[in-house]
Amino acid sequence: MLVPLHGIASRHDLPLPFSFLLVGAAAALAVSFAVLLLAWRRPRYRTLAGVPLAGLTRLVDSPATRVVLRVLVLALYAWVALALMLGRDLLTNPVFGFVYVWLWVGLVPVSLLLGPVWRVANPLRTVHRLLCALARVDPDVGLLVLPSRVGVWPAAVGLVGFAWLELVQPDRTTLAVLRVWALAWFVLAVLGAILFGSRWIGAADPFEAYGTGVAQLSPFRRLDGMVTLVNPLAGLTAWRPPPGAVGVVAALLGSTAFDSFANLSWWIQTVQSSSVVTVVWAGGGLVVMIVIVAVSFSLAAAWMGRFGDLPARAYPRRMAGSVVPIVVGYAVAHYFTLLVVEGQHTAVLLSDPLGRGWNALGTAHLTVDSGIFDHPTVVATVQAVAIVAGHVLGIVAAHEKAVTLLPERSALRGQWPMLVVMVGYTCAGLVLLFSP
Repeated sequence: MLVPLHGIASRHDLPLPFSFLLVGAAAALAVSFAVLLLAWRRPRYRTLAGVPLAGLTRLVDSPATRVVLRVLVLALYAWVALALMLGRDLLTNPVFGFVYVWLWVGLVPVSLLLGPVWRVANPLRTVHRLLCALARVDPDVGLLVLPSRVGVWPAAVGLVGFAWLELVQPDRTTLAVLRVWALAWFVLAVLGAILFGSRWIGAADPFEAYGTGVAQLSPFRRLDGMVTLVNPLAGLTAWRPPPGAVGVVAALLGSTAFDSFANLSWWIQTVQSSSVVTVVWAGGGLVVMIVIVAVSFSLAAAWMGRFGDLPARAYPRRMAGSVVPIVVGYAVAHYFTLLVVEGQHTAVLLSDPLGRGWNALGTAHLTVDSGIFDHPTVVATVQAVAIVAGHVLGIVAAHEKAVTLLPERSALRGQWPMLVVMVGYTCAGLVLLFSP
């Protein structure tokens, strides 16, 4: 038996004819793009401004606040590590829900609401800081210099690795497998930080890269040293993605798409009737889906090189931010029910990490409210709206970035391939989400 990694995701949940929804979603995107072409020919967010929040800045920058946050998060990870290393190898072990639900799925709403808070709370950074304090060395300085061109490519590889663990790895809900992956994540991150300094964690930790990307849509941003309330789209288009950002968003979007694809009855029947082992099918499908996203987006963005002053290879990275709303939309649509129900279940199980009947956190006797499954229409509506809204916001972000990067006379022509790709993502997402 596997941990349920999917929410309600079947076509019959939707209270509309599927063909109507598909055509309507594509039309909504096309109309949105047409409106932008007619009314938005010059950049609107040349400068990023907002409302400074002095009180919130003092609270966030307070050493006490940061210490408390780091200690609480590190203590939570230590508690879960106890379950990982000494707990019972059963699905009632909270480590599975913590990793696959709280960490992987919960990172999205936390980053949307609080911004790049994970860079402060990341337990890897806390452990590295403690080791450096003991050794009396600067945590920002390592033994070697990490080249800037590395960007977040190691994190992109890490995200593919986590997707493999979640979707492909045999026995992924056994402690033996999860221990190997968790130790590899921890050791590679900490040893890399010792070699290259704390910058390595930002470059290599897949969860920090994920949270940082999603946080670009947060209404909170630091400007001139102040926490500022900004237009999320303005913040997103002002973001300068690091090298490897295309790999990060492709891994996120492609793996979520494959998660839905792997539930199609056609795919399940094909894999079960084949003589090829399941892991080959699943691994190949995951890689192919990520490659499709990376190649299609890169080619669409590179088309802009025909009209702009930069080489074609420079545009995919600069346009990578426009995929962030799509990633968020897919995550909400795909994992909405998982977070609501299994998130509660994990909170209950966390009181007893070793399976000995404890109630250490006072949550063991709580009940899980699964009433959301009684409202399939609401769930289906949330899923559909999340995907369509994510893609509409992606088009707005892409348009703003395009009119910033391209001359006004050619900005429109340079965006057509991007429109085609994003409409394709929308249609594919809805087909995968609502097909039986």
